[in-house]
Amino acid sequence: MLRELVLAIGLPVVLLVLAVLALEKWRNQLPPWLERLAERPSWLWNTGIGLIIGLSLLRWLLQR
Repeated sequence: MLRELVLAIGLPVVLLVLAVLALEKWRNQLPPWLERLAERPSWLWNTGIGLIIGLSLLRWLLQR
């Protein structure tokens, strides 16, 4: 159970943190649609958390 939880939630959180760090490092070299997201970090985090919750739920539903 713990292993599945780490796979379902831990990996997306790590990917989200890495994406935020990449956005901070390469802010001036991003495509326009990513620059708009980088201007509003709350949108980025809200979208990321929504994806984490949605993908975790989908994984849980598919395993049942």
